[in-house]
This record gives sequence, structure tokens and C-alpha cells, in this order.
Amino acid sequence: MALSLVSTGAVDAQSQQSQQQRRRQQQPEPPAQPVPPPAAPQAGPQTAPPIAPQTAPPPEPPRPAPPPPPAAPPPVPPRAAEPAPVPVRIVEPAKSAEQLAREREEREAEREERATFNNRLLIYSGLLVAVGALLSVAFLLQTLYLLFALRAMRKAAHRAERNMTTAQRAFLYIGAMTWSPAGANVKISPAWGNSGTTPTRNLRISTNWKTSHGELPADFVFTYARAPERLFLGPNGRADVGSVLIPMRDIQAAIEDRVNLYFWGRATYEDMFEGSEPHFIEFCYRLDVSGATPDKITLVFTHYGSHNRSDEDSQRAT
Repeated sequence: MALSLVSTGAVDAQSQQSQQQRRRQQQPEPPAQPVPPPAAPQAGPQTAPPIAPQTAPPPEPPRPAPPPPPAAPPPVPPRAAEPAPVPVRIVEPAKSAEQLAREREEREAEREERATFNNRLLIYSGLLVAVGALLSVAFLLQTLYLLFALRAMRKAAHRAERNMTTAQRAFLYIGAMTWSPAGANVKISPAWGNSGTTPTRNLRISTNWKTSHGELPADFVFTYARAPERLFLGPNGRADVGSVLIPMRDIQAAIEDRVNLYFWGRATYEDMFEGSEPHFIEFCYRLDVSGATPDKITLVFTHYGSHNRSDEDSQRAT
């Protein structure tokens, strides 16, 4: 590369010199300067002025001769037709029995090495597949375990929230059944209690009673003749609401076992927690009367039938 650069620089220098010489040849020669005539002599003693020596113009530099035209390349003589290539066959010398046996042993050894390598590759591939399968199974088991754990945690959290809500919500129940003579009647009043730490909302209580010749039928419909009584019951509060008056003649008939007396009721309410379902409680008592009217009466209240339940019982039944 350096030689090519040097040669290229020399060729460029020669071309520049030839261009400069051509420009000099094309430029016209400068005209000769005229020589002034000698001055006329004057009278009197005058001294002749010194004559300045005339300097000849500098000689022009010799012009280089133009480069000779490049010589034409000599004609290339036609080449004679080349003869067709002669096929050459290389005959290998015959191998001895020892060389053949050695080559056979080398091929066998190479084949065995290749088979061993392939077997090892298969073993390693099988091991990788087995490890991948074990990892997949472990990942699946871990995923299932996490799902079960999350489900159990969700159930525990839901149960804890439900227990906390149940412990704090308003829970209505019948604390006692009271009765007292009221002239020609007997007054029966249920005592309601709220065992929760929060008050009730929209509490409505309905009660009713009935005399029956024998037991109530299984398909008896518990109806209410009066409109429900509304009540607000605070935390741990108690109130006697839903009293009824039973005539003394029905009390005397019950003492004589001619009729049976039944007293039932229903209370519906809501708690203070948002999103909760309305609650209810139902009861039904049979009045076992003994003694003598009007002031020597003994009343015993006994739960009767399936009309003794709450919303919690109905939810568990479903």
C-alpha cells in the first residue's frame, strides 16, 4: 500500500509539472523595453552625466521538451489451440493386511465412541426430562397447596368476621313469659331481651292466641289479627311487648281439660351492620293451666311444635 501511495504521489507531481510547463509555453513573451536616445550636448563646461549601465533581461528558463507519446503495445500473437487435457488416474498402492486391520480397528473404535456419546446424550436428555417433570409436579402441588391455603384462610377470615358480627349484632330472644290476673281476664306478656352489643333496627312484634279442641294440626297456619307493634331495643335491653288477654272462661275450660290454650308470636328486626340479612324469631307455647279461678291459677308455658325457630335455624336447615 505504501509503494502504491508513493507511486501515485510521483505520478501526480509529474502531471503537475507538465501542466505548469504547458501554461508557460502558452503565455506571450513580454515586449522589449525602448532605449531612451542620448541627450544633446550643452554649451559651457559641463560634465557628462554618468551613463548607467544597462542590464540585460534575465534569460528565460529552458523549456522542457514535451513528453513523448506512449508507445503502442506490441500486438499479441494469436495463441495456438491448447490440446485437450489428458485424464490422469491415480492408482493407490495396495494396502497391507496390517493397515486394513488397523483401519478397521480405528473405525470400530470411532463407532464405539460415537455410540457411547449418543447413549450418554440420551441418558442426559432423559434425566433432564425427568427433572423437568418433577419440577412441574412440584410446581403443580405447590400451586394446589397455595390455593387450598388461600381457601382455608378465606374461610377462616369469613368465619371470624361472621363470629364477630354474630357476637356484636343485635340478637333478640324471649327471656321469660309472665302472666297476671286482669279482672275477668288473664294477661300474658312475653319478655323480650337483646343480648347483642348493638341496638335493633325496625323491630316489629306480633302475637296471638287460640283455644283448640285437641292438638293443633301439623298444617296449622299461625296468623296474626293485630298489626305488629314497633319497638326500639338497645344493647342488653329488655321489654314486655305483645301482651294478650285470655278470658277467664277459657282458663276454666282449660283447667277442666275441655280445650287447649296456645300462645304464639313472631318478631322481625335488622341489625346495624350493612349488607346483613333481616332476622326473625318465632315461638309457640302451650298453656298448661291448673288450680281454681280466679286467684288460684297456675300457668306453665311449654314449647309446642316447630314454630320455635330463628333465622339462624332456617339458614342451617337450607
